[in-house]
Amino acid sequence: MRPFAFVVAVCAAALALPGLALGAPVAAVPPANDALRLSAARPIPTDVAGQPGPVRIDGCFSDGRGTNGLTIVHHALRLANTGDKPITAVRVRFAFYDALGDVSATRTNVAELRVEPGQTADRINLAELSEAGPPARITCSIDAVRFADGSIARTGPPAR
Repeated sequence: MRPFAFVVAVCAAALALPGLALGAPVAAVPPANDALRLSAARPIPTDVAGQPGPVRIDGCFSDGRGTNGLTIVHHALRLANTGDKPITAVRVRFAFYDALGDVSATRTNVAELRVEPGQTADRINLAELSEAGPPARITCSIDAVRFADGSIARTGPPAR
């Protein structure tokens, strides 16, 4: 597991925030004196980058919750398999923009799921850490796709 993905997984499990981790809910309760206080979720404007390929992102929604100079950014995606082969994983690229409109960071995250040709996958939840506070805007795109036959299609970063 990549170190950054490990940090995100540990944060999601430790914080037990709904929707951040896939799978069963975590029932960890920190002692009252050590409770981590997060701000209320704040929507972050999120755009979908247009790009060719076997997957189309139909929706990408993001929000941020912060504490102690860190922000956990939660993404919910809906995507469609527009190709002719079953998909078993997608790598999504997120470009974080600052208040001046410049890319301040990029992140990728892998969602392992099976989506048959012509089908749509909904409620794909991914999370990222932002060390610089919440981004002003985010753009999401598909970076790579793994098919059921093991082949991989890479789309690379979208043109700005």
